[in-house]
Amino acid sequence: MPVQWCRTLVLIGLLGVSLVGAGKAVAQAPRGAEEITIDALVARALADSPDVQAAQAEVDAAQERLQQAGLRPNPMLDLGVQQNVAGPDNNLTASVTLPLDLNGRKAGRVGVAERELEMKRAQVAERSRRLRAELRMKAGEFLAARRNVRFTEELLQANSVALDLLRQKVRQGGAPPLEENLLRVEVNRLEASRRRLVSQAEVLALQLKALAGLGPEAPLALQGDLRPAPVHLDREEGLAQALSARPDVVIARAEVAMAEATILKEQAEGRWDASVNVGYMRQDFGYDLRGLTANGGTRPIQDVFHYVGAGVSITLPVRNQNQGSIAAARASALAAQRRLTSIMLIIRQEVTAAFTQYDAAQRALDVYRQDVRESARQNLEVVRKTYDLGRVALLDVIAEQRRYIEIDTGYTESLKQAYDAAVEIERAVGTVSD
Repeated sequence: MPVQWCRTLVLIGLLGVSLVGAGKAVAQAPRGAEEITIDALVARALADSPDVQAAQAEVDAAQERLQQAGLRPNPMLDLGVQQNVAGPDNNLTASVTLPLDLNGRKAGRVGVAERELEMKRAQVAERSRRLRAELRMKAGEFLAARRNVRFTEELLQANSVALDLLRQKVRQGGAPPLEENLLRVEVNRLEASRRRLVSQAEVLALQLKALAGLGPEAPLALQGDLRPAPVHLDREEGLAQALSARPDVVIARAEVAMAEATILKEQAEGRWDASVNVGYMRQDFGYDLRGLTANGGTRPIQDVFHYVGAGVSITLPVRNQNQGSIAAARASALAAQRRLTSIMLIIRQEVTAAFTQYDAAQRALDVYRQDVRESARQNLEVVRKTYDLGRVALLDVIAEQRRYIEIDTGYTESLKQAYDAAVEIERAVGTVSD
């Protein structure tokens, strides 16, 4: 077979698959695995996450504490018996004391419990926000690794086919043995790279399963690719939304409100209070003497007396006006206000950085799509045709192919950066992208 045809067959096997299939890489799903989108995986993780469930349990506990805070103090029943050890005299007493819970004590307790419930609900949303972002980020890493695996497998397959063709031609004397050795080195290098990338993808899959609450043995077939989700907000809209509704700022505001409610509660505890009591006493009393009756007879001087009464007990805040607790509550309110200010500054920085990163990633991605990848593909095609004409060596084709691999890997990284930037906007703003 002529050398010209030999070169053509080798190049068909070497480059045909890589030029056609490198742009879209979707790994095969594991056998028995149900395909699932990233959104569905996030929804399942949020529903099954022990951390989110624990936060929800804290909400339920806060709800019960709010119910408890609205209850009035229980009345107290006092019973007493007295017996004269030297005689038959005895007293039986019974009284009921009802605390009045005056001066805004109930309102203070309820106010603190309401703010706590609001804060616990916001904590559930905050944990969900963080878990959602972590899952999407990890899914992006997995998708990027999967794309690189598929791209490398396609190149490996193409180069393996080319090596088989070239080996046959070397045996027939149609090609120099050096070219076979060069291509064998390239195949081995691609195989090593493929194994490394497969291992990396497997580790990322395990990490993704752990975040999603799946066991390491559970099959995972993730749908989707690295195309970033569209962002429907501009920077100012995102900043306004984050400052008003992001869960961590809602938590900070609830902490401020709770601290202020605690001040009112402690002030109410330092005011006067009162309790009303109603009592009854039965007294069996007499003397060890006999007295005359109206008929002139005698009888023991002994009788039973019944008493009823009522009273008011007033707590006078003379020495203890709860000064220490009030001062501590005011200091806590000041600390909560400072934390709110700090969080709002952090949110401004995070939102601004997220939109800046997104704009830069989109520009880099556009450059790759419009100039870099197409130019690299054309360069590889030119070198292929030059080799086909016998003007360059196979080593030049391999070198150009490696540059093309490097560029496609860079394109994957650029896709990953754009994907991460979109997720970062979602995390910074606190909303789910459409």
